[in-house]
This record gives sequence, structure tokens and C-alpha cells, in this order.
Amino acid sequence: MTALKMRHRRLVTVVLVVVGIGAAIAMSGNASADVLFVVAVAPALYIVWHFHHADKYKTESVSLLLGTFLLGGVAAVIAALIEPQPPSTGGLGTMFLFFLVSVALVEELAKFAAVRFFAYRSAQFDETMDGVIFGITAAMGFAAVENIGYVFQFGGLIAIFRAFVSVPGHAFYGAIIGYYLGEAKVRRNPWLVVLGLAIAIGFHAFFDTLSATAGLFALIVLPALVWFIYFAIVRKEIAKAQSESPYRPA
Repeated sequence: MTALKMRHRRLVTVVLVVVGIGAAIAMSGNASADVLFVVAVAPALYIVWHFHHADKYKTESVSLLLGTFLLGGVAAVIAALIEPQPPSTGGLGTMFLFFLVSVALVEELAKFAAVRFFAYRSAQFDETMDGVIFGITAAMGFAAVENIGYVFQFGGLIAIFRAFVSVPGHAFYGAIIGYYLGEAKVRRNPWLVVLGLAIAIGFHAFFDTLSATAGLFALIVLPALVWFIYFAIVRKEIAKAQSESPYRPA
């Protein structure tokens, strides 16, 4: 096992312990604001660290990562102010259309903007893998702010569920957008951006629709959907981006 993999495993263990203990304290009703805050942001910070170190051939600028993360957080606040409340009743088609237009479209465009108008403009953004990393980073800034609201309102159980499902889901939607944004810059084909946004928005809307309509069955189908997106799409995109990296040794 490589030293990097060992570090990843150790950090995963630490994050799991922190989230687990924090969630247990939250469910006991004795959690302070500091504990809830740590439980809310720890998954997002770990995911940024993990994928930042997953880039085999290049280290992205910490200042660009931090700026993108913060802009993702700002994007979450803006999205929350724009999004309407979901309808209390409606068929599956109606709910999907609502989440597609009023939630997924707004949130994924907000994450896209956090990358497109900051890190994307940097000369350091010069390969597809940069798009993946910064797409994930913007999404994790967004997810961290969103998660703070959920965890402070609903406590420990929602913290655990979101740490393994909702937060990674945001990361994977961001990875898809970032991959196509990076490809668009490298290949000078702006239409690839539209394709990436369409895929991410579609998956996000499907996730939210299931969350609102599937009841307890959602506890099974939502994790399955999120991790299907990773193994079937995101992991392959990362492998392709790294294989095309100009920093890859000859």
C-alpha cells in the first residue's frame, strides 16, 4: 500500500469517528454549536482533500481551491434565497419538473458559476483534471453551507445520512460539471459545458424527486443512485482526465 493510500485511510477513519461521535452527541440533545458545525463541514472538507490528492500529476493552487470553496458557499446562500418551497402535493412528473427547474438548475448553475468566473480564468486551469478538482471544490463549499443548515435544524441522524449520501452527491454532480468544463477549455468546444450541466442537473433533479416521493425506500435508492454516479461516471471521467494530462510523464 502506498503512503498516500495509507494517509487517505487514516483520514477517512478520523472523519468517520468525528462525524459518528458528533452525530451521537447531537442525537443526545447535548451538542454545542461547535460540535454541530464540525459534523456539518467535516465531510465536505475531507472530500476536497481526497480529490485534491487524487490528482497524480499536478497540485492545484491552495489559494484557488480556497477561493473556489468559499464561492461555492456564497453560491449556496444565493441559491437558498432564490429557490421556492417544493409543492406539498403533485404527481411524480410534477415533482420532477419542479426539482429540475427550481432546484437542480439553480444549484448546479450556481456551482458552475463559482468555478467559471474564478478558477477557470486562471492560467493554472489548463487541463481537464483541473475542472474536476475545482468542480468538486465549488460543490463542497456549497454542500458545507447547505449541510450546516440541515444539521443545525435536524441533528445527528441527518448528519450521518448526508455525510454519506447528499454531500458526496453534490461532489459528484460538481465533478461532472467540472469535467466537461475542463474538456471545453482544452478542446475549445463550449457546447461541452452545456452537456455537463445537463447531466448533472438531470441526476440532481432525479435525486431530489426520489427524496421527496420515495418515503423510507429513499434510504436505499438514494445511496445506490449517488454511488452509481461515482462508479459508473465520475471515476471513469477522472481516469480519462488523468490519462490525457499534459503533466503525465512520457
